[in-house]
Amino acid sequence: MKIGARTLKTGIAIFFALLIPHLLNIPEGSGLAGISAIYSLQPSIRKSFDTLKSRILANTIGGVVAVVMTYFFGSSFFIIGVSSAFLIAILHQLKLDDVLGLAVVTMIIIMLTDQETLVYNALIRVLATIIGVSVAFVLNRFFMPPNYNDQMIRLIDVLTNEVTKNLRACLRKNAQFAILRDDIKWFWKKINKLDLYLSLMRDEAIFSFNPFKKKADVISKGRRLVVYRQFIRTTTSAVYLVETFHHTENVYNHFPEDLRTLIRERLETLMSAHEQILLKFTGRVQPDEVNFIAYKAPLRKTFMDSFFTEASLESYMKGEYGESNSVIRIMAAILKYEEDLQRLNKLVRSYKQFHLAGSADNIDELSDID
Repeated sequence: MKIGARTLKTGIAIFFALLIPHLLNIPEGSGLAGISAIYSLQPSIRKSFDTLKSRILANTIGGVVAVVMTYFFGSSFFIIGVSSAFLIAILHQLKLDDVLGLAVVTMIIIMLTDQETLVYNALIRVLATIIGVSVAFVLNRFFMPPNYNDQMIRLIDVLTNEVTKNLRACLRKNAQFAILRDDIKWFWKKINKLDLYLSLMRDEAIFSFNPFKKKADVISKGRRLVVYRQFIRTTTSAVYLVETFHHTENVYNHFPEDLRTLIRERLETLMSAHEQILLKFTGRVQPDEVNFIAYKAPLRKTFMDSFFTEASLESYMKGEYGESNSVIRIMAAILKYEEDLQRLNKLVRSYKQFHLAGSADNIDELSDID
């Protein structure tokens, strides 16, 4: 059993959310404050702030609807049902669908209380909700704030190792079709997770901007996001290359031996470079190393000519040219992987050379941030 930072913060948030209403002498609001704290802890500070604003607005509207409907129509079960539908429609129109659940709960609790103290109960419940979401936001902002750097680089490392192993198996015609199909599905799920991490890290970088921070720290954080994005793009190209070999297995297996050897040699160079660049980023290889693109023009011409020659064979030019297209597709996937590796190597070298010194020079890559 593992208790992570978010689990620990949830427990602490519930404690303070239950305690504060008692300290303010409104113990009847403790339960709703605790529930609000549970639903308001988000995976990033930016999302926590957005939730804070949305929940305060939604629950205020819920309190107003509860008071107005009870005052004019009573609080029968039928009226509560109609009021709930009315509140949901309002929140949907305001694009507050993500927080309507707690607002409806708040409204129902208010409508089921004593009508003689209806306004007081509505104020207490709305205040309790505000306390809960505020506690969750403050705790998420200042106590063990979310940090996805380690999770990002760890997942990139695992995914890179798995992709290169499967790619080597494809090149040697050792891959099992059904197993590889399942592995590719797993690869794409992990790519989506990397995209999620990057989105959360971008939110953190934007929301936690501090004008009192050193300019070098801001530049370093921005450049790191650019590097992570390129890592994701490069790994995505590698996964697509594996998928391409998977879908064109029959065509590749019938390539001439010299062409398969040429492909294996080139991809071994690229995969080794991918692994070395990752080591360079984590500090285990010197920034100036990994010069894998010293690929002479004649060799590159031979590589491409071999593909075009294979694709134009008469045996491929029958029917709808599917096999000929598969040859070009393999070449295009290899060249895309190579292109992304070149870009990644450049960004990692720049990042490692300048971020520690805090230099504000050579920051053209920052313009790449979306």
